Amino acid sequence: MSMVEQVVECLIRSWRSGERQSHQGLVLANEAQAYAVQQHVAQALGWFADGPAQAWKLGGAPNTFISASGVPSKAIHMSGWQVPPGYCHAFGIESELLVRLGCDLDEHTDMAAAYKAVEEWLPAIELCDTRWVHAEQASALLRLADQQLNRALITGQPFTFEHKPDWSKQTAEVRVNGVMQIHNIGTHPFAQPLNSLPWLAKHAVAQGNPLRAGDIVATGSWTGIYWAPAGARVEVEFTGLGRVTLNT
Repeated sequence: MSMVEQVVECLIRSWRSGERQSHQGLVLANEAQAYAVQQHVAQALGWFADGPAQAWKLGGAPNTFISASGVPSKAIHMSGWQVPPGYCHAFGIESELLVRLGCDLDEHTDMAAAYKAVEEWLPAIELCDTRWVHAEQASALLRLADQQLNRALITGQPFTFEHKPDWSKQTAEVRVNGVMQIHNIGTHPFAQPLNSLPWLAKHAVAQGNPLRAGDIVATGSWTGIYWAPAGARVEVEFTGLGRVTLNT
């Protein structure tokens, strides 16, 4: 059994059993292998049986690499959603701005085309979880293979604006049961939330699933991962842009 097959087997076992798996002895060689794992797991679990992914998570940081994963439609929920019992092992909270595309994008997309393609923006929470035991010790490639820790996207009310904001002054806040936990200003990892969208357009073409009108893209976390307790009301707010809530 190849290393890719071993990682695929472990992740499928975790999704089906609800138990985290050991990553001891698992080593992926490159990003291509990590994306191959994503595709095999998605196929085995039937996430995109009715059509290609229409939602994407963008991740990474300038000092590492840009990364992506498709998000199943059944993992997208509206603000105020209650996480069902047993849905995940932990409640990792990321503050995100999503975009919904108004037109198709291809491998020739640049920043001007990326901004022009945005039909609307949405404040969002990405719910993160991991299928690995001691995931903090897992390699970046194993985390990428594990859907970049994605579990769900929770979206708020859409909005638009005529002029691009000064992202260096944009505030993102995380509150738990009304108590402020994070207050960040201008902390998107790539400075501007659309800086990685041209890369994603090229990547999606290479994966055989080009970005299409109507697709939504989570553009990166402004607050890193905050691990929330169970039984809590979590609120993420982008000052002047909207807010979104989740019940763990």
